[in-house]
Amino acid sequence: MTKGSDVESRRLARVAQELLGGSFSHAKHEVEVGHVTVNGQVVADPGAWVRPGDRVEHRPDLPHYFHAGKARPLTVLHLDAELLVIDKPAGLLVHPTWAGEQDTVITRAVAELSRRSGRRERVFVVHRLDRATSGVMLLARTQPAAKQLQLQFRAHSTERRYQALVRGDLNAETDVERSIGRPTPTSRRAALAPGKGREARTVVRPIERFGVATLVEAELFTGRTHQVRVHLSYLGHPVLGDDVYGTPKEDPLPAPRLALHAAHLAFAHPRTGERLTFTLPLPSDLEYLVVALRRRTERRPPLPKPPRPKPARPQASRRRPAGATPTTRPRRPDGAAPTAKPHRPSHRTPAGQPPRPRAKAAPRRRTAARGPQK
Repeated sequence: MTKGSDVESRRLARVAQELLGGSFSHAKHEVEVGHVTVNGQVVADPGAWVRPGDRVEHRPDLPHYFHAGKARPLTVLHLDAELLVIDKPAGLLVHPTWAGEQDTVITRAVAELSRRSGRRERVFVVHRLDRATSGVMLLARTQPAAKQLQLQFRAHSTERRYQALVRGDLNAETDVERSIGRPTPTSRRAALAPGKGREARTVVRPIERFGVATLVEAELFTGRTHQVRVHLSYLGHPVLGDDVYGTPKEDPLPAPRLALHAAHLAFAHPRTGERLTFTLPLPSDLEYLVVALRRRTERRPPLPKPPRPKPARPQASRRRPAGATPTTRPRRPDGAAPTAKPHRPSHRTPAGQPPRPRAKAAPRRRTAARGPQK
C-alpha cells in the first residue's frame, strides 16, 4: 500500500492511519515495528514529519525493527567488517524462541553494531551456546563470512575449550568417544546413542581437585548438542547446577547456575586467514564457587591444644614482718558527730503525712457454670 503526503507536513503515524484505514494505535504500532517506509527507508518514529511529496508505503513483509536504545550493551572482544566476537553472559538466549522475545544475543549484537555505525546492522549465527553457558561466542556480519566460518566448525578445524565445575574427584585425563543423539526430534535432552547418533569426542583434563568436586577443562573435537554435559554425565561427573543431566540437590555446594564456561576459541579469519585466539577467565559467579570449594577443602579440624599450665601466684603471708607497724583505722575524735550519709530520695510517704489508703480489690463475681449451648 502506497500513499503520497498532502500539501502540508504531517506526522508519520497520521499518514499511516489514513493509509491503513484503521485505528491510530494500530498505525503507530506498525510504524514502531518497522513496517512503514518513507521514500524506501524504514522510519520507526511515529512522530517523524512527512513532507509534501514523500512516498509512504506499508511493508508488513519486513522484519520487526528493534530499537537499539532498548537493548543492553554487550562486551565486545573483537570487531571488524566480517565478524564480531563477544563475551556472552549467562542466562541469555542466542536467538528468540518465540514471538516477542527481544532480549537475546542477536538483538543485543544488532543494537550494539547499530549504535556504533549509525545504521541498522545484521548478524549471522555461526555456533551456539546454551542459555546458562557463558564465554566466548563468534558471530558473522556478512553471509559469505558466516558460510566460511561454519565450514571451519564442520571440519573441526577450530579450537574450543570449556571450563566446568563437576561433581566428584576426577583425577586423570579422559578421552571420551561416544555418539550423541536425541531420542525424539523435539526432545530437550540429548543422550548417548551408540551406533545411532552422531560421533562425538571430548577430552577432559582436571585443572584443580577439591575432593568433592573438580575444576576441569573439556576440549571439543566435535560439536554436538550438549556434548560436554552429556559426556561428563556419562563419566559420572555431571556439571554442577545441571538439572537435565545431573541432580543439583546432590551437589556439594549449590551452584548459582550451570557451572559451564566457554573459555577458549581459536579459528581462522574468513578473509585474511589469520589465526585468531580468544581466552576468557571464569566469570565472577563461578570464581566465587571455586573459592568456596577451596575453603571447604582447606577446612580441617584443628589439633587439640595442650593445656597451658597456670603460673603459680605468690601467696601473701599473714604474718606481720618484723619492725612493721600495725595498720589500724583512724579513730573518731571524742565528741565529734558521725558523718552524715547522703540523702537518697525515697518513694515512701513523707514524714508527718498520713499513709495513703490501699485500694481494695473488687470482689470476684462467681458465675454458675454454663452447660453446653443448644
